[in-house]
Amino acid sequence: MKNLRTFGEFALIAELKKSFVKAGGRLKVAIGDDAAVFEEKAGRSLLATTDMLVEGVHFSASMPPYKVGQKALASNVSDIAAMGGKSLYGLVSAGFRKNVRYKYAKELLSGIKKEALKYNVEIIGGDTVSSKVTTISISLFGEVTGKRYAVRSGAKEGDFIVVTGTLGNGAAALLGKGIYIPRIKAAFAQEAVRAGLIRSMIDISDGLSSELHHLAKESGLGAFIDIKTVPLSALTKKRALENRKNAYRLALNGGEDYELLFTVAPKNIRRVLRLGKSKNTKLTVLGVMRDKKCGVKFSDFDGELKYLPRKGYDHFA
Repeated sequence: MKNLRTFGEFALIAELKKSFVKAGGRLKVAIGDDAAVFEEKAGRSLLATTDMLVEGVHFSASMPPYKVGQKALASNVSDIAAMGGKSLYGLVSAGFRKNVRYKYAKELLSGIKKEALKYNVEIIGGDTVSSKVTTISISLFGEVTGKRYAVRSGAKEGDFIVVTGTLGNGAAALLGKGIYIPRIKAAFAQEAVRAGLIRSMIDISDGLSSELHHLAKESGLGAFIDIKTVPLSALTKKRALENRKNAYRLALNGGEDYELLFTVAPKNIRRVLRLGKSKNTKLTVLGVMRDKKCGVKFSDFDGELKYLPRKGYDHFA
């Protein structure tokens, strides 16, 4: 059985070079040199992000490597989407055990390639190293038109708080010993931001409660949501029941849903909801942004107003 020790780093790089994009158009230099070179159009702003997945933290060795690769790329696309940007180019760095099977590494990279094709991302380079655990780090570059991009600090008091999709999927998948591959709402985010309909935005990687606190803090505001409005997926409800968990707690604190949480001025909420429908993107209004002194709170099922603890995932907690 061939493994990476016998296959070799340079043979793996050659495989990457053969599998992914070649120079052409705006891309002047692709995989093979010390850096990729691409020309940027006038009137555009460049976006750059990076995200890392580590075995034992984000995934287990028993999980399908193909899906691990998919998740690695999708999590970066989510960051670009949260700015209202279009993903363009990616750099992939991976660390593998010296005795890992070549098939494992190839399947993981194939998963990255599948997601890259889904979101029209061109992989233009990266790095490979030996590691005690499998590690994937992706840097992604994107663009927005002019200065039209979303940030976390743009919310205003009275803004509606809106979320895409359903929540709790990431936590539910982990309860079932699986891995959740999100569908990033990139097209919706791009158009909504380009139209000036979104004031602030963040992707839900660490949990709804954590990300809502981020938006409130960065905008110098408080926030209120009604827990009964939090959209749950069928999978979240099923896994919660099987494991005697509270489905809403999974949605609030589980993380790794990679949905988009954003705020909208009251005058634009109908336009945003119409846009979501036209883009086949489920949107749910959760609540409103409030004065800072109100804090971040939620209305429980009994109608009682409570402080919303920030319990999203913390790598170093």
